[in-house]
Amino acid sequence: MSFILNNCMAISIVFTVILFVSIAFNKRIASLASSFLIVLFGLFLLLYSFAKISGLDALDIQIKGIIIIGEGLLLLVITSVFISIQEAKKKGL
Repeated sequence: MSFILNNCMAISIVFTVILFVSIAFNKRIASLASSFLIVLFGLFLLLYSFAKISGLDALDIQIKGIIIIGEGLLLLVITSVFISIQEAKKKGL
């Protein structure tokens, strides 16, 4: 568990790279699932820090969890807009 807590930002960056690769290959479900997975990972960090960790380490993990949740929500919106633009181009609008 300490590996996940120490490298949580790197893990979220890997999820983001997977999201952009799936967008590049037009895998819509994978890109939405990846952005949703980022939000769930941030939520996991936030809830785990409330339940199991105390002191300033908990505050550090909570802030990182909130940042990762925000990143995931932002990527979810960007992915949704990108998919809707692709659909509009397919329909010729």
